Amino acid sequence: MRDDDAEATRSERLLIGIDLAWSSGTTGLAAVDSRGALVSLSSVKTDEEIDSWLEEQERPLVVAVDAPLVVPNETGQRRAEKEISRTFGAFGASAHTSNRQRSAGGDSRARQLARRRGWLVDPASSVGAEAVCVEVYPHPALVGLFELPYRLDYKKGSAERRRPGLQALVSLVESVPELRAREHPRWRHITATISSTSRGLGAVEDEVDAVVCAHLAWLWVHHRDRLMVYGDVHDGYIVAARPPVHAPARPLTETAPAPPRRATVERFVRGRPTGYGGSRHEALWRQAVAEAFDGEHLLGPDRVEVVLDVVLGPAQVGRSEPDLDNVLKTTIDALGSVLGRRDGTGDRVEADDVRVSRIVASKRPAREGEVPGARIALTLLPSSGQRGS
Repeated sequence: MRDDDAEATRSERLLIGIDLAWSSGTTGLAAVDSRGALVSLSSVKTDEEIDSWLEEQERPLVVAVDAPLVVPNETGQRRAEKEISRTFGAFGASAHTSNRQRSAGGDSRARQLARRRGWLVDPASSVGAEAVCVEVYPHPALVGLFELPYRLDYKKGSAERRRPGLQALVSLVESVPELRAREHPRWRHITATISSTSRGLGAVEDEVDAVVCAHLAWLWVHHRDRLMVYGDVHDGYIVAARPPVHAPARPLTETAPAPPRRATVERFVRGRPTGYGGSRHEALWRQAVAEAFDGEHLLGPDRVEVVLDVVLGPAQVGRSEPDLDNVLKTTIDALGSVLGRRDGTGDRVEADDVRVSRIVASKRPAREGEVPGARIALTLLPSSGQRGS
C-alpha cells in the first residue's frame, strides 16, 4: 500500500469511547470519526455484545476506556490514582482504587478486552497501523477541559437528584463543536430520556460517559497537548486533563450541579487561516469564520477572552506562512455575529473587538492526517464594571 493510501485509510478509522462496567452491568459504547463527529452510540452488557459492536466499527485507531487497564499491584492504589486524587481531589474528582484483588482472575476486564482485540496498551505507542487503547477518567477530564469548579454530580442517588448533573453534562457535550452530538438520533433519544423520565437513566448515563471517552480518544490524536498521562504503563496510568489552574468551589448543596465557569462559544473552522492583506485567501477565511459562527452570540456587554489555535496547511510554509498577529486580526474581524457590530463604520461590517480584553493565540503546521483550520473560542470574562473606550 502506498504511503498516501495508508494515510487515507488511517484518517478514515474511528476513535472509540467505552464506559466499561468493571464486571457486570451496562457498558456504554461510542464512536467518533476523524473530524470528531459522533457516528455511533449504544449500550450493551456482555463481552460478546461489546465484541459484536466493535466488529461493526471495523478497525479503530484509538480506544479510550473508562475502566482500570494496566493494574500490576496486588493491593492498594496505583500511583496514577494517587496522582489524580492529589491533583483533582479538591474538585471532587479523586480516583477509585483498583488492584488485582478486585479483578476476577487478576486481570481487569479492560485488559482482557484489549488482549482479546489485539490492542496496544502503552500510551507511548505511536498511533498507526495497530489500535492503541488508553485508560481515561471522565470526571477529572471534564473538570480540566471545561474549567468546572467541581465535578458534576450525576452518578448516585435518585433520578431527581441525578437529573440536574446529567443535564449539565449533556450541555457540556453539546458545547463541543466537533462532536455535533445533537445531529445523532440516538443522542436526541438520550436527551429526551433524561428530561422526561425517571427510568433508564443509568443506561443513558453510561452512553453519555462513552461519548466523553470518545472525545478524549479524538483529543489524544488531534490535541494531545490538552491531555496528560498520570502514572505510566509499568505501574498503571490514567489519561485526563492537565492540572487545573482555576480554583475549586464545592456546590452549596450536594444536589446542585456544577455549571461551567463562564459562557463560551467555540468552533473549529476548516480552511486556510490567512492574515490581513486583502487577498482572495483572506476573503475565503473571513467567510469560513463568519459562517461557522453564524447565529451565535455572547449576550451582554461584558468583555471577552479569545483563544485562537491555528493549524496551518501544507502549502503555508516559507514566505506563504502568515504572521500570527495578522491571522488574529482577520479572524476577530469576522466574528461580528458573536461580538456584535462596531458602531460608526458605515457600510463596512466590523466586529466589536473593543470587547476583547484577553487573547491567547498559537500557530503550528498541521500534523500528519490533521485538517488545517483553527480552533476559535470566545469566553465571557467576569463582569468588572464599565467597559473601556
